[in-house]
Amino acid sequence: MTPTHDRIQLLAKACQDPSLIRFMGNISASDLSAWLDTELGHPDALDQFSPHGPLLSKATAPNTLLHIVSGNTPHAAFQSLLRGILLGSHNLIKLPSVGLPDLTDWIARLPETLQKMVETCETLTPDQQRKADAVIAIGSDDTIAAIQQQILPHQVFIPHGHKISIGIIDGDLQNAAPLAARDASLYNQRGCLSPHAYYVDESDPSHRGDALKFAESLATEMENFSQTNAPEPLNISEAGAVRNLRETTRFAATNSDSTRLWESTDNLDWTVIYQASPTLNLSCLNRCIYVKPKPTELNHHTLGNEVQHLSTIAIHPFSTATAQQLSSLPAHRICPLGQSQNPSIFWHQDGFAPLASLVKWQDLG
Repeated sequence: MTPTHDRIQLLAKACQDPSLIRFMGNISASDLSAWLDTELGHPDALDQFSPHGPLLSKATAPNTLLHIVSGNTPHAAFQSLLRGILLGSHNLIKLPSVGLPDLTDWIARLPETLQKMVETCETLTPDQQRKADAVIAIGSDDTIAAIQQQILPHQVFIPHGHKISIGIIDGDLQNAAPLAARDASLYNQRGCLSPHAYYVDESDPSHRGDALKFAESLATEMENFSQTNAPEPLNISEAGAVRNLRETTRFAATNSDSTRLWESTDNLDWTVIYQASPTLNLSCLNRCIYVKPKPTELNHHTLGNEVQHLSTIAIHPFSTATAQQLSSLPAHRICPLGQSQNPSIFWHQDGFAPLASLVKWQDLG
């Protein structure tokens, strides 16, 4: 296996590829080294024994790491593969039926040393699955459950199932609106980090009606964002889902002041729906976003069953103190609004330490 230091240098160079920067941001060699240091206790933990209490310990990466990725967005697949290469594993990627050209094109541009560490397939054989030391699976809960039934006792299994995100606006509506539009629009809202609803604080009597005002401002900013960042084309099923949501909402709005609709003109580029009910509804995706008044308490009773699937909560204005007040919710990440789609490489995806959860350890002493 290539020494970790050499692998970091090669990987850092590959991370300067525009296609990866688009999804992962700028990642340097020092970032990669610090990431290993943070999770494994030493940047050379994979190469040599280091003090661990009274012992000397060395991390062992999976010989073969199987990535079963979804076609929603390449973001999660890039994250997963980056971790596998950094650890020095051989990476077998089961691609979705629709393919992931951004990912496969990046793999084709990798330095030869790193390229040899990556293998892709469209169909996974039982033998390939059995030979994996660790399996990372990204997909629906049904997909995850089916894969889990095939996991062997010796295999590490890291599941990433159904997740959704939300935003919470506690003031400064004018500056919040463009940030919220960005979070709700990137990747056509298809990833687990994409917000499905924004909750606006109206607890102060002077802020009554702020959710409705924010919905109108958000609609303006969704249009502005779409002018410079056009959405991806929709297939027949996706277009039908958006049209059905709009018609259902339009009907509800004619019969009640508790629902309002804003929509892009002559196309399906974006949809904003105001609802007085705090229940967290699943969006049909493709830049369809709900805006709701924030209930006094944020919990299972006020938000409904979908709260158990929370991935990220984006808040505005952001402060550590405000974020800590939300830590009782099951989301694994609380971040500033506008950064929902840009997690640090250090984040604990779905609560897992992405590097440490994959390695095993050998102790001396």
